[in-house]
Amino acid sequence: MTAKLELRNVTKTYGKTNVISDMSLTVEEGEFFVVLGPSGTGKSTLLKLIVGIEQPDKGKVFIDGKDVTRLPPNKRNIAMVFQNYALYPNMTVYQNIAFPLKMHRIANPKQKVIDISAKLNISDILNKRVTQISGGQQQRVALARAIVRNPSIFLLDEPLSNLDARVRYTARSELKKLQQELGQSFLFVTHDQKEAEALGDRIGVLHSGKFEQIATYKDMYENPSTPWIGDFVGDFPMNFIGRMGFRPEWTTVGSGEYSMTVDSEESIGDVVFLHGSMDDGNRMILKSTVREKPGNSIKFSITRHIAFEQNQSKSIA
Repeated sequence: MTAKLELRNVTKTYGKTNVISDMSLTVEEGEFFVVLGPSGTGKSTLLKLIVGIEQPDKGKVFIDGKDVTRLPPNKRNIAMVFQNYALYPNMTVYQNIAFPLKMHRIANPKQKVIDISAKLNISDILNKRVTQISGGQQQRVALARAIVRNPSIFLLDEPLSNLDARVRYTARSELKKLQQELGQSFLFVTHDQKEAEALGDRIGVLHSGKFEQIATYKDMYENPSTPWIGDFVGDFPMNFIGRMGFRPEWTTVGSGEYSMTVDSEESIGDVVFLHGSMDDGNRMILKSTVREKPGNSIKFSITRHIAFEQNQSKSIA
């Protein structure tokens, strides 16, 4: 495959704080790559470095094989979709979509706007102002404005976070379908694991200015490279006994060499997750088909585990 975006040993420091540290990354042609991480891990700085708003202290940025490290944003042919969409409220939907074509003096902008609007099912709102349409429609307008320029790569900064849960679910599906139809490279930034799981061909999890692991969501869940990934990825954190890490469903409750006192339970359908602690205070979450009362002592065995290196820490910054 062809590399659409490449970062080579990029470092960015603010004062004495290393925000991005010796980071390398390749996003392939046609790939939907998701950058996942909690707040304060460098997601926004990473986007600024790719777009050209910030310059790296060390390292290089390549787009389509061209070194763009010192080029300004308007010379990088990158389309950006922001969390708040950054639409012009005094303009109609048509005018918002056509604006980048006008700025770049591209011929026949009307037909391009019509074609993109049809693809995103927003042809019927072209004459409305963006203040008169829904959040889901605003998101599609922002995407249309990005697509109409035919950029080299799309950067999306948490574009679904302002939508309510039901609309977000639909928008997620539409976005993935659109990306596949376009065959374009998308780099999508989020703190939401469900979004990452649903959208990403690969996911890079940021931690302390570096990618802790790059893999599919399934691989990351099943085979976390570090205890931090095991703790962070998943609906529930990974359990640990010494250097042994295991998921709640990698256990059998009812018998075994380990015991836990139940503090509470959480039901999801017919599955029960038991929360509790071992005698040494170690917190556990176990999957069970049987409900247990708080205060009950239960036995459990571990059916699968991952042995981490001795020098790896499970603490989360």
